[in-house]
Amino acid sequence: MDIRINHRYMTREQKALFIQAILLLKNDVQSVLRPGQQMRYDDYVQVHSNAFDGPEAFTPMPHRSPLFFPWHRVFLRQFERDLQSAVNDTSVTLPFWDWSMEGSSNPFTPGFLGGDGDSAQAQRVTSGPFAYQDGRFEIRQGVPEGDKGLRRELGAGPGAHLPNSEQVLDALAKTPYAPGPDSWGNFCEGVLHDPVHRWVGGNMSMPSSPNDPVFFLHHCYLDLLWERWKRQHPTSLPYYPVSDMPGLDRQATLVFHAPNNPAPWPETWTVDSVITTESLDYTYGLFTSVPASLGSPTLTTCEMGSQNV
Repeated sequence: MDIRINHRYMTREQKALFIQAILLLKNDVQSVLRPGQQMRYDDYVQVHSNAFDGPEAFTPMPHRSPLFFPWHRVFLRQFERDLQSAVNDTSVTLPFWDWSMEGSSNPFTPGFLGGDGDSAQAQRVTSGPFAYQDGRFEIRQGVPEGDKGLRRELGAGPGAHLPNSEQVLDALAKTPYAPGPDSWGNFCEGVLHDPVHRWVGGNMSMPSSPNDPVFFLHHCYLDLLWERWKRQHPTSLPYYPVSDMPGLDRQATLVFHAPNNPAPWPETWTVDSVITTESLDYTYGLFTSVPASLGSPTLTTCEMGSQNV
């Protein structure tokens, strides 16, 4: 079983292998959805874009919806499996970014995800493995033709901010899962999810946000928080609606493509089949306590080291 960890605790070798896997998906592994026009990494951008709008949009949409958490869980896991296949190494797992830890959890370093966009180059990222000038990370989805560079504007937008640890704890206290604006699902999507996309800016602020690899670290942390929330509220329903709402309830099949369009993968899942991480053969550990000096309200002992069990 795969165990995901905070990117802060990845070794240099683990980070290098993770980046290598991303670049292979971007440059060497062929697309399933548009062979010859894009690469496998771009398929994930396409699927997420279609989850919003456009001629290939599908329904039900997984945003502003109770489907948000189970849909993204499968989306992340399939990407993680493709990373493992790209390097033929099952030790590669998705790390998460705990943005509530502010500077101490910064993944935007030259040795990992690269830095902020350069204002002199239209906010294109010019450092790290996805740097525009290196030509190894061409943006092919969701941008005007010829506009190939990854863009970021960290913290530059009006009111841009990262959620803090108090907001994380506030979200974890919310019940039920749904419905209502103050439910776990809606509060988490609006207060914890959306601001991070706006804070990173650039490609992350668009429906094609998986163009920026930090998308996967951000959503990995949200997935961890769903697990934390379920453990904190064992008597609450882990998902709602339970039944009698076709397309949205626990029996609903998760949708990743429009009818008559190619599927990004052959498998199918219902909401009920992905309520637990174990059903997809991964975990975040035992949620045990760690020294307060580590500074994360959701960090666990198992997340401090990477392993497969």
